[in-house]
Amino acid sequence: MTSRAPRYDVAIVGGGMVGAVLAVALSRAQFSVALVELRRPPEFDLDAPYDLRQSAIAPAPMRMLLQLDLWDYIAERRACPFTGMLVWDEDSPAELLLEHTEIGIPELGHIVDNGLLVASAWRHLQGVDVYCPAKLANLHVDTQAATLALEDGRAITAALVVGAEGGNSFVRQAAGIATTGWPYRQRCTVGQITTEYHHRNIAWQRYTQTGPVAFLPLGDGRCSLAWHADDALADELAKLDEAAFCARLTAASDSALGQVLAIESRAQYPLRLLHAERYCLPRIALAGDAAHVVHPMAGQGVNLGLLDVAELVAALEAGRAAGHDAGELTYLKRYQRARMADNLLMLGATDVLKRTFGSRSPLVARLRGRAIDAAAGFAPIRQLMIHHATGAGRTGPRLLR
Repeated sequence: MTSRAPRYDVAIVGGGMVGAVLAVALSRAQFSVALVELRRPPEFDLDAPYDLRQSAIAPAPMRMLLQLDLWDYIAERRACPFTGMLVWDEDSPAELLLEHTEIGIPELGHIVDNGLLVASAWRHLQGVDVYCPAKLANLHVDTQAATLALEDGRAITAALVVGAEGGNSFVRQAAGIATTGWPYRQRCTVGQITTEYHHRNIAWQRYTQTGPVAFLPLGDGRCSLAWHADDALADELAKLDEAAFCARLTAASDSALGQVLAIESRAQYPLRLLHAERYCLPRIALAGDAAHVVHPMAGQGVNLGLLDVAELVAALEAGRAAGHDAGELTYLKRYQRARMADNLLMLGATDVLKRTFGSRSPLVARLRGRAIDAAAGFAPIRQLMIHHATGAGRTGPRLLR
């Protein structure tokens, strides 16, 4: 069976935002690529409601999407630029405003429908063999190749298999890669809200003891809501009718944009932290949420996954230039070194923020206020924060330049 199976340089399991973009990037780099995905995503419909899940795409990953010819399709449809981010704490009058003018960039990022990014990538899979609908049933790795057995009886082989199928990655589990992490006992309530005042292309985030409330600007003047709430509060919110929910949200947001007038398509999902103890083994690599799941308060989850794509492509190109196939561990470890420290820093930072801003200690509340005041009053701190969040001036793999 294996001898007759199609052979590829790379087989990617998972056709979401990270997996599909990785497939496009590797195909453009002249690798032979297979993409295994359970469900074909729908064509993007501009007349359909906004996605419940939105992502803040930072400038560095956006440069990669531009290089791959994926960005124009997104920008022509639904990509709302945001030029500032206002952060404040319910226990302090201090406010921190981060603005694009601090470091002379056009914007801090763009708010994009998750489904739109996926649709753009799938439109550019012409050089990729797509197995869909298909589900991985078994994975076998030896010194020569990785063999993927699909539930429908087909099999494919590849020099490298990449798990990019999310936090419950089959590839990661089949490879025996352990993880660390914990549930936050929080859920995020999402939806599109109509507010009394326009968002002014600013992302608004208020920290409360039960979790942050974030308003992300949308192109039609509404905002995408991300209300991170402890499970007890999330249970309460789920039972409220629209009018009562909007009243609670107006209070929780400190009426930042006046009254919350309406919410569309409300839903919730649980929050957790997860990190794989390694990102690679011989002929195995992990990317995106298969390798790391971060608290969404900083809006960096998708950006981290797209940065994984850029570094993994660079590592595989370097290995090929040295005469090795895509499963060579030496070059996969180069990818791991490039990404693990950055991802751990973000996971640690968001975990500390979650615990610090969720503390009910009066002393911690005072320290939070002083920290926000210090950043607000000292331009170099603000500039450093913006540089880190946006990737402005980032050097590294060619796809980010």
